[in-house]
Amino acid sequence: MNWDYYLNFFAAMLAIVNPIGIWPVWSDLTNDAVSSIRHRIAFFLILSAVMILSVFLVSGKFLLQFFSINLQVFKIAGGILLLYTGIAMVQGSASQLTDRDEDGETNMSIAKQRFKKVFVPLGIPALAGPGSITTVVLFGTKASSAIDYVVLVGVIVVTFSVLFFVFLASPLLEKKVDSIVFTVFTRVFGIIVTAIAIQFMVEGLGEIFPNWLEGGSVLKEARDVSFITGFIW
Repeated sequence: MNWDYYLNFFAAMLAIVNPIGIWPVWSDLTNDAVSSIRHRIAFFLILSAVMILSVFLVSGKFLLQFFSINLQVFKIAGGILLLYTGIAMVQGSASQLTDRDEDGETNMSIAKQRFKKVFVPLGIPALAGPGSITTVVLFGTKASSAIDYVVLVGVIVVTFSVLFFVFLASPLLEKKVDSIVFTVFTRVFGIIVTAIAIQFMVEGLGEIFPNWLEGGSVLKEARDVSFITGFIW
């Protein structure tokens, strides 16, 4: 078993999912609901993200081939979607719901209604977005056996279990941290998300148009330095 391969995948997934970074958005979108409903919403979000990423992990390469979509084009399209979310976070509109009133006889029905409202941007593209999907597709193409796929799916489950516990701990964190911290953190993280989105688009365009990054490009130089540093280490 290639443990380095599995640990690299876990580190990549944990960095992309970023439980601490996504927590302020989750808090803003669900802090008006009671704990039992929030728990159900969290379960629905985690389950949907795990299912989406597991499908792309196992069959992402074939799905892209079936629809004749290049991975580079997928990066550009996903980057555009992620860019929209990043800008919305900076403007403070990503976590705003125009309608927070749900009618239902049970907590489950109410949770399902709120889940439908927050699935975008929390489910897609925040959790199962271009970054995480591209990552699972790339690692999935390197899997050489059924055991590799099983372990990689297990890594996805573990990663999102961490996020699930962060969501469950939200009430405690909200009592300890002032709401203005949520606002500031969301705006700052929105800038980071915007930068990541542009990076995805630039990389996709650079792979489609190889000459674009030639001639002393800052991005190319940074990428070369990262490669050399990683090689030395």
